[in-house]
Amino acid sequence: MMTFACTDCSRCGKCYEKKSTCAACGGEINLLDACCPSCGEPITDEMRARAKRAYMDKKKIEHDEIVALAAAAKARREREQAKTTVVYPWEES
Repeated sequence: MMTFACTDCSRCGKCYEKKSTCAACGGEINLLDACCPSCGEPITDEMRARAKRAYMDKKKIEHDEIVALAAAAKARREREQAKTTVVYPWEES
């Protein structure tokens, strides 16, 4: 669930996954709430920080994969461009 509409991910961490499970009862919780709606277990800042850290780690892996794909595409384009050379009649000797 995103808290705002992004057009480009700057990996700021504001849109980390807000849904989680309660450690005490296993029920679904919203990390923005103060406590679990099922058992009343308090939702701590440590739980929120852990969810944000997991989200940021996932985003970093995704970003690294995108960078690797872009580098591979660039290398492929450069290889293809190196194979084809334009020869103009006035350059032929």
